[in-house]
Amino acid sequence: MPRWFTHLLVVGGWLLTPGLAWAASYFGLWLSAGVALHLRSPLGMVVAAAAGAGLAGLGALVFWVRFMRRLPHLLSHHMAPRASEAHRAVPTGD
Repeated sequence: MPRWFTHLLVVGGWLLTPGLAWAASYFGLWLSAGVALHLRSPLGMVVAAAAGAGLAGLGALVFWVRFMRRLPHLLSHHMAPRASEAHRAVPTGD
C-alpha cells in the first residue's frame, strides 16, 4: 500500500470523527426516546433522551479516537518501504 494512500486514510478517518459522533448520538437519542415514552414526566423524558444521546455519542467518540490513534501502527504493516529503505533491502551484486 503506498504511503500517500495510508496518509489519506488517516486524514479521512479523522475527518469522519464528528460525523460518526453525530450519527451515534442520533441513534442513541432514537433508542432512549423509545425508552423515555414509558416515563410519566415530560422533563424526565427529555432528560432520559438527552442522556442516551450523550452517552452514545461520547462512547462512539472514545472508541473512534482510540481506533484512529492505533491506525497508523496497523497501516504501517502494509506500507511500501521508504525510498531510502528500499535500497538497503535489495542485495548488491558485490
